[in-house]
Amino acid sequence: MPAARLLQGLALATFVLLGGLLAPPLTWLGAACDAGLLIAAAVDLRRAARTPLSAARRWPPLLVQGAAGEVVVTIGNPRPCAVTVLLREGLHPALAPAPLRRRARLPGAAEITWSLRLVPRRRGEHATGPLTVRVLGPWGLAWAQRDLLEGERVRVFPQVRWEGRVGQLLTLAQRRRMGQLPMRTPGLGSEPYALRPYRPGDPLAKIHWKATARHGRLVSREDTWERGSRLVVLIDCARTMAAAAGERSKLDYALAAALALTRVAAARGDQVTLVAFSDRIDRTVRVRPGGQGAARAYAALFDLEARLCEPAYDLAVETVSRVEPRRGVAVLLTSVVDLAAADLLRESLLRLGSRHRALLVNLEDPELHRLAADPPATPAAAFAQVASLEIALANRRLARHLRRAAVRVVTSAADRLALSTLEAYLALQRGRGPGDLGLARHAG
Repeated sequence: MPAARLLQGLALATFVLLGGLLAPPLTWLGAACDAGLLIAAAVDLRRAARTPLSAARRWPPLLVQGAAGEVVVTIGNPRPCAVTVLLREGLHPALAPAPLRRRARLPGAAEITWSLRLVPRRRGEHATGPLTVRVLGPWGLAWAQRDLLEGERVRVFPQVRWEGRVGQLLTLAQRRRMGQLPMRTPGLGSEPYALRPYRPGDPLAKIHWKATARHGRLVSREDTWERGSRLVVLIDCARTMAAAAGERSKLDYALAAALALTRVAAARGDQVTLVAFSDRIDRTVRVRPGGQGAARAYAALFDLEARLCEPAYDLAVETVSRVEPRRGVAVLLTSVVDLAAADLLRESLLRLGSRHRALLVNLEDPELHRLAADPPATPAAAFAQVASLEIALANRRLARHLRRAAVRVVTSAADRLALSTLEAYLALQRGRGPGDLGLARHAG
């Protein structure tokens, strides 16, 4: 590739050639200059192509959507003479809006560090381009281009770090998992632990009659404390969740809230199952209590994408009964903006509430809120406002109907979704009785 110095030399040679119209000997001089410059450029290009360079790229330990991260690229020059280079890091659009470039002067027998600040815009696994370098020849006449590093595949995870009240709840959950918070367990346990011979004074309810008949003597059941409840988190991945809510999509906010809830529930000792659904069951992830289970949930759901289809709420409810036959808590994160979908959602949640303690977390649509609040300027805007108000009223009727059937309903904006979900879940768990240690009790 020609450098600026070569183009300037060729321009001067062109003026000499034009002077040949007045003085013919200048024509031969201009042609000789052109030929000499081209030969010199070819030699310079060859020398630039043979310039040895080394490179290394270091990614941050974790790339998180919306959080700044630093990629460090190191370029080394083993030769004693300095080299001028043009660097180009071809990044995926999910990581940066455009490729990043830098011009640098590499000292002899030294290396430089190039720090790239990234703020990933989309979750998922993305392929980055190669690190391309252009090396300027020693005479400054030509650039030689080649790839120093190959492209890589990187993962961008949902929001991991939280501030404010959500961060406090996550910190309390972590401390409880590590045994730093006391746990009061008054009353009698209800989790079967072992069988033992009957002792005088044992209540009749503790006698295991099948073992008694099998052994021919009274056998009592010894119980222990329940280590946690059962939680199923349903994440709507249908078309309404593909809409933008600020800089991120609704699904981004819902997934971040669901994973924050998973971390709190797993730290409490709950058995968590996450179900992502659209018009089908997309993914099912079982999470074991503790920190490793939450990490597995992040790894399994980080690239979840919304599909342009209608949500199958009835299929999701059937899946809850299949993955968790015992009574527990079921949390559904969705965004109701369709009247027909609201009817299906109501019927499905009523069936879900007959077996589990159900919680509906309804994510507000910012566009509908804007249409309902702004005065219409055109007939089309007036029709849009009427439709948005009708959807808002339908959501209120849905919430009243579900609350009468003992289904809890929380409506939240996107920026408060995680906090609203955690507080509603902990309030639901505190309703189990005095034996439950609600994290919110310690947060005060």
